[in-house]
Amino acid sequence: MIPWAIICAIRGEINLGLSILLLLMLMSTVRQILEPKLVSKHIGIHPIFTLIAMYTGFKFLGVLGLILGPIILIILKNIFSNFIDRGLVKTILSKQ
Repeated sequence: MIPWAIICAIRGEINLGLSILLLLMLMSTVRQILEPKLVSKHIGIHPIFTLIAMYTGFKFLGVLGLILGPIILIILKNIFSNFIDRGLVKTILSKQ
């Protein structure tokens, strides 16, 4: 959208160019706020943990990590919830 806004400004359509940039900022803001909430709603994990998983995945694996981070979080959540449900954690802690 930035090239489109620049081309509009060069052609003399300043209002359209500024409108496009304003729309881009609005879209980016809404996406940054809503995306973690929507993703977390579908996978059953709190939005802050989803956001942390996306950020951590991005730092370790780049753009691919944005997708793999929440997937790895889901896998870890399921593994640990199964351990807790079976009582494995309780048995390990009670032996000490």
